[in-house]
Amino acid sequence: MTDNQDSASSAAAAQAAVRRLSGLPEHAVRVTITAQINDGFHVRSSGGKLVITASGAGTAVAGYASFARRTGVAHVSRLGTRPVARDLPEGAVVSGDAMFDRRVAYNLTVGGYTTPFYHWAQWEHEIDLLAAGGVNAAHLTLGQELAYLKTFLRYGYDEREILQWLGPPSHQPWLWLNNIQNFGRGTSRILINNRATLARRVIERMQELDICPILPGFSGTVPPDFSKHQASARTVSQGRWFKDVAGPVRPDWLDTTTEAYASVAATFYNEQRAAFGTTGMWAVDLIHEGGTTGGTDLGSAARGVQKAMTVAHPDATWVMQAWAGNPRRELLEAIDTDRVLVIDLTGEHHHEDGFGGTDWVLGILPNYGGRTALYGDLADVAALPLRWRHGHRAPGLVGLANMAEGVGNNPVLWDLFHDLTWAGRPIDLRSWVQEWTASRYGAADPQANEAWRILLRTAYGPWRHGAQGTLPAETVQALAGIPVDATDVHGAPEFAATLLQVADAMTEAVPPYASTDSVIAAVPSLDANQASLMGPRAAAYPDGALIPALRALLDAAERLDSPGMSYDLVDLARQVADDVARTALRKVASAARSRDLTAFDDATRHLLDLIDAQDVVLATNEHFLLGRWLADARAWGTDEEESRYLSMEAKRLLTSWGYEDSTVLTEYATRSWAGLVGDYYRARWSLWLDEVRATLVGGTTKPVNWYSKADQWNRAETNYPDRPNGDTRSAAAAVLALAVRTVQDS
Repeated sequence: MTDNQDSASSAAAAQAAVRRLSGLPEHAVRVTITAQINDGFHVRSSGGKLVITASGAGTAVAGYASFARRTGVAHVSRLGTRPVARDLPEGAVVSGDAMFDRRVAYNLTVGGYTTPFYHWAQWEHEIDLLAAGGVNAAHLTLGQELAYLKTFLRYGYDEREILQWLGPPSHQPWLWLNNIQNFGRGTSRILINNRATLARRVIERMQELDICPILPGFSGTVPPDFSKHQASARTVSQGRWFKDVAGPVRPDWLDTTTEAYASVAATFYNEQRAAFGTTGMWAVDLIHEGGTTGGTDLGSAARGVQKAMTVAHPDATWVMQAWAGNPRRELLEAIDTDRVLVIDLTGEHHHEDGFGGTDWVLGILPNYGGRTALYGDLADVAALPLRWRHGHRAPGLVGLANMAEGVGNNPVLWDLFHDLTWAGRPIDLRSWVQEWTASRYGAADPQANEAWRILLRTAYGPWRHGAQGTLPAETVQALAGIPVDATDVHGAPEFAATLLQVADAMTEAVPPYASTDSVIAAVPSLDANQASLMGPRAAAYPDGALIPALRALLDAAERLDSPGMSYDLVDLARQVADDVARTALRKVASAARSRDLTAFDDATRHLLDLIDAQDVVLATNEHFLLGRWLADARAWGTDEEESRYLSMEAKRLLTSWGYEDSTVLTEYATRSWAGLVGDYYRARWSLWLDEVRATLVGGTTKPVNWYSKADQWNRAETNYPDRPNGDTRSAAAAVLALAVRTVQDS
């Protein structure tokens, strides 16, 4: 294909993406791809047409997104894209030059926490959004299990063994990360083939828009008893996930210094290339999150991995994470770092010399598990160009990476971070947010600005804060898998020590930060302070601090109507309900401890009313529906039995995360979604508060096995709406009224 043909093809791909995002007709968009522009774009409107000149298809799409936001004519965002609804402003010009060569997206876990059940229409929109954000490389695990399957069939495994080993789509990312194996009932051959077919389409579209898929490489993860299938193999048991003290049993590791590894790796890369082609970037993390080489020299192990990659593709780039102490210096010093890219997941693992001269990208990790809490240090992100301008740019820094574990939340953070790609000067955060909201909502509005002024100094404040809560005894018992009796809550001292080891392992991975998540989603306790193990267990601001923001945004919503306004209003009302639930629970606890039955009953009703109100407002927006998540999962089933199974595991990820060996991960991926809140979380609180009430009246209590309750709910075939219903403004106003009453009465 000639250069002119390449340019024409790129222009056509970009033009199609811009039309999908903008809603503009074909004749109103003209894209030219030229080498005369260095990694960037120039966009102007003339005579009712949008004229985009860019260095590539992806930057052309990013150019449209920047033009839409800067002019306010439309809005492109992960949650709340607004198409062009009026004439293009005549003579408007927007340009951007990339500040970095590498713009990476996706933690590997996104394939579990956000996209495991996406179909093509969802993927098409997702890829458009990646391009709009300037992303030019993204991790992709979709369909890659086919390479594992075909590889190990060649080593004599029965197909059923490998299908079991691979696990369902919702949990497969953690097999690639060497954390779990043999999850649930595994997967099916038809499902693998269908996912591989979709993956080929996704890869093709990514490449059309200049996004390089980073595929999983072969790290040495093998199925059980591999040495029985390959006599010369040396495998090393990896124990349990978290430093061998808690969590599921991990897969064995095939020593990467051996001929057996070289043989299996060659087979793997051949099978992967046959199925998906070669993209030139492979993700491999050796000894991820506390694994062991069993005495093998780490540098030698790394050389084995790189040699296998080089044999498969001489120009391939090895992508590795800076996380949990990796990559260690002895590893980097042992390999050719000219073909290595290190992702500093939190932007805090590099040293003054970066990673010793190795190319690396600075990341943010703004959520664990894809949780729905409002969170992200917007001021810190906006200040990054200022730091770089003043010379605080460690050697080897070549790009940016958004490493959120799930991407279905906090669109403002996604958009701001990816705007750094084009930020040649420091970003004035207040001005940026006002421009962002005017574009998002369709017009500037003083009350919308007021709401966001409050959010900037509260929910979107610093990554870390000084307030730290403790782990309630009921939570410790639940994480240990021990039933909890309201009459005798004793914690689990031995397991508490184990949790400290797990916490230490996680702290080694990243200094303690992340949002405090939902009390409504927490294991019920009079002292509940968040749902998941990871996080500060205390809010950074008072319980009612977001009430004025909700009041202001509700006022703005009377005048403005857009997808972004609908999403933000629900999200803010959801957060307000989460916050004031802390106040409501303190009232319940105070009444219980003073043995005031009347006050206890009143406080209990109020807490449950708040949960109900949150569920109602969540039900009004498509992005907060459990039913949508489950419908997507079911649609992948090849028959009714498989549909039920995929739905069950989709629910499991959000509740117990796994089976009985995974109780330490309970609520790690919690969501504030309609159905999950109104059914699962509410039922747990109702049950527990009845148990607490029994202690106040001298009644009989029964130990609650929270894992069993979760498992029962996961297996139930309850139907949940997969389309929104109700009026967002009235539902948000109901949350506001309850929140005001809760705070005023406290």
